[in-house]
Amino acid sequence: MSNLSVKLEAAKGAIAFPGFHSDDLLEIALTDPCTLNEMDLSKAQQAQREREYRRLAYLGDALIDSVLADYLYSTDHDLTKADFDNWRKALVNKHGLTEFAIKLGLPDYSSSRKRKNRKLPKNEPRTWGEMFEAVVGMLFLDADRNFDKVAQWLCDRFLRTAVEAYEDDEDYELDDDEDPTLVTSEDYAEMMGLSESDGVSFT
Repeated sequence: MSNLSVKLEAAKGAIAFPGFHSDDLLEIALTDPCTLNEMDLSKAQQAQREREYRRLAYLGDALIDSVLADYLYSTDHDLTKADFDNWRKALVNKHGLTEFAIKLGLPDYSSSRKRKNRKLPKNEPRTWGEMFEAVVGMLFLDADRNFDKVAQWLCDRFLRTAVEAYEDDEDYELDDDEDPTLVTSEDYAEMMGLSESDGVSFT
């Protein structure tokens, strides 16, 4: 179990999220589901932990799209749905999110850092891209669903630099091994309204 425990204190220092207090959620976000069967947990506990992890990742995925849309719209009011789709495919596919996860140090803090037969993080985009999403979802809950606080963290740490790099380099786009799910016009409009509210409720 000790080899599979997460490095909470190191992770909190790297994440550097103001006022962070949710160690329990961070432990869930950094526990790779593929390591659960190697832990001293019952089958029911493993299933519950995986459900909690997937829920954080789902929430984080929606938030990342929303923050990106909000940031892009704030810099270009003529942004179209096609423009947003292109930005999304270039910057926040699983490979792009894996780059963010590596930059944040998640492979060094997670439960799978000593996993047998572990590949280089860049070669496991599904694992690390999803874990980055889980961390973002976790931060949103830690911030009492304060969208603006999470948006500022994401933009300051990752998105602003990625957008600028993409604008400066047409070859920046990262290929994904699957077609990203594209938002509908209704989804996009909803994203645009998220930053105008005091909080966001996900059910």
